[in-house]
Amino acid sequence: MITGRRGQTENCLANNGAEMQSGVTLTELLFAMSLSAILLGISAPGLQHIVVKQQGETAMNTLAKAISSGRTAAIRSGVTVTICRSSDGNSCSGSWEQGLIVFSDRNADRKINQSDQLLQQVQFGEIGGTIRWRAFQNRQYLQINPRGQIMYQNGNFTYCPHSKAAELAHQILVNGTGRIRFARDLDGDGIREDSSGSPLSCQ
Repeated sequence: MITGRRGQTENCLANNGAEMQSGVTLTELLFAMSLSAILLGISAPGLQHIVVKQQGETAMNTLAKAISSGRTAAIRSGVTVTICRSSDGNSCSGSWEQGLIVFSDRNADRKINQSDQLLQQVQFGEIGGTIRWRAFQNRQYLQINPRGQIMYQNGNFTYCPHSKAAELAHQILVNGTGRIRFARDLDGDGIREDSSGSPLSCQ
């Protein structure tokens, strides 16, 4: 009997010790909470930077593909192709970051009518910034003739994040032959350069 009671007593002490060891003190809890707050404060801006970077790259890659496919369509069909910003997916309107349409435009009136065909419709969704097209006479559209050439103008599309951070800016350069290239960071300072070698600016 004595042995049995001693065993029970030892088991109880062992269980109590285990519970005490597995517990968390108030000091430890506060330390963990403080550490979590610090880590969240550091990682949140970094995570947002990554998201916006990806959004900008995706939008500009999509835009580049639309221009290339429009050029190919113009050459193959022998018909002028218009690329313009579009907020509704059916007409030239709105802003570039809202979306764009690519369509055959036989009379080059920048409208889908008569025998014109809508070739592509792009809606970017959330891109974390803006896209602007700069070209001669500031025409907010591109027209590509059956030879694959940009009619009237060449220019560039520039993506800028809402934060105006230049290191997240992108640019697509479109020349008169309808070919495109992306601006690159040639001097290694983290900011891409335009066709004149100047760093992109979002200010």
